[in-house]
Amino acid sequence: MRWTISSPFKSAVVSLAGDCAPGVYASWDAYSSRGFEDILIFNNARTAYLDVYDFATLGRWTWRPSSCFLPDFTDCTQNTRTMDVRLGGWSGLTATRLGTRLTLTVSAARYAYSLDKFVPWVNVRGTLQYKAPTAKTWTGLKYVYPGSNGRYSFTYSTSSIRDYRVVFADTPVIWGHTSAAVRR
Repeated sequence: MRWTISSPFKSAVVSLAGDCAPGVYASWDAYSSRGFEDILIFNNARTAYLDVYDFATLGRWTWRPSSCFLPDFTDCTQNTRTMDVRLGGWSGLTATRLGTRLTLTVSAARYAYSLDKFVPWVNVRGTLQYKAPTAKTWTGLKYVYPGSNGRYSFTYSTSSIRDYRVVFADTPVIWGHTSAAVRR
């Protein structure tokens, strides 16, 4: 499971798998590299709420079986699941053309839990890519590194009309992002 922290608080409805017996009491404990994080309890219900605040531990959480029993108090089996918790990343791209001169401007932001908002994502490597409008495969054009304002501009000459996008890969604590394609 992938969990993105992009606001001060996020809640999600978690459902039991279809093969879990109805009327079961079941609970799972979440552990991260720092220890216990949370618990999910299903008490005669097939759904439960998972509430996560933006100061939660980043990285892999393992949901370990805690207890599970049927209405007759016989034990039931449980699985172990993992959840990858990272900050949200965002990217955008604009393109302006003047004759054969094309200027591509990249914007990048990431969520900052200490400020409860998105801030410029600086000095992270992104890849500007292009493809012909009818092509399916993207080709790398240039590596970009947004500055302190989260932006990077690149100008080059081409008469070809192409689709462009910028791709930022996942980091250990931030989910990467691919911008929408722009045609110029």
